[in-house]
Amino acid sequence: MYKVFVFDLDGTLLNDNLEISKRDREALEKLSKKCSIVFASGRMLVSTLNVEKKYFNKTFPTIAYNGAMIYIPEEGIVLNKKIPPEIAREIVEYIRSLNVHWQAYIDDVLYSEKDNEEIKGYAKHSSVDYRVEPKLSDLVSKVGTTKLLLIDSPERLDGLKEILSKRFEGSVKVFKSFPTYLEIVPKDVDKGKALNFLREKMGWQKEEIVVFGDNENDLFMFEEAGLKVAMGNAIDKVKEAADIVTLTNNDSGVSHVLERILADCFDE
Repeated sequence: MYKVFVFDLDGTLLNDNLEISKRDREALEKLSKKCSIVFASGRMLVSTLNVEKKYFNKTFPTIAYNGAMIYIPEEGIVLNKKIPPEIAREIVEYIRSLNVHWQAYIDDVLYSEKDNEEIKGYAKHSSVDYRVEPKLSDLVSKVGTTKLLLIDSPERLDGLKEILSKRFEGSVKVFKSFPTYLEIVPKDVDKGKALNFLREKMGWQKEEIVVFGDNENDLFMFEEAGLKVAMGNAIDKVKEAADIVTLTNNDSGVSHVLERILADCFDE
């Protein structure tokens, strides 16, 4: 029997209006009475927890920053990994030569060199505040960063992903979490490793876990799941790796699966 349900946020549980549908919310509330719920996002921890509080009035075990940070309600932050200062400095120096927007995350605070449309749009998308720090490269070089994020067109980021992956191979991990977002995180970080850490800490079995996802960063979690569910709007790689392809995030695809296939987990 499936006992642990892991949900990506953007493109999965959140629809294109960045809302959780009433149907999905009610399904998760019912599910939580018997089973464990985990949220796993590329978002900042504060952003992810704000979504949980808004829709469920409480928090759950949470994977943030694509696995660099893990939070458990009873314990707080139990994992917090960073890109070391010397590596962060090298990456930022190279990124700044590319004429691409970049931003950094330090102690769960979002920073940008410039107050431009990219950071404004991201902050709105994630419902978080941000700080403008003209000498951000110096700050990152001194203290490191939880992750770096690049924002540009999907096509340009596809190219940059290949370039950065090769240039900094062995130092960091590079992948897309959204068509216009390219993530750079510590080398030993991804959602799958974080889910494995959480599974061992909580005593869960792999075969008990169901993962819902839509994008490249969710593929890592599929490796830790007994059942893999791709959203109807998921990229092809995710659909190909999934056991089930459900409806889109705009059609309550999460509850569509929960109600029809996993109804025995619902509270009577």
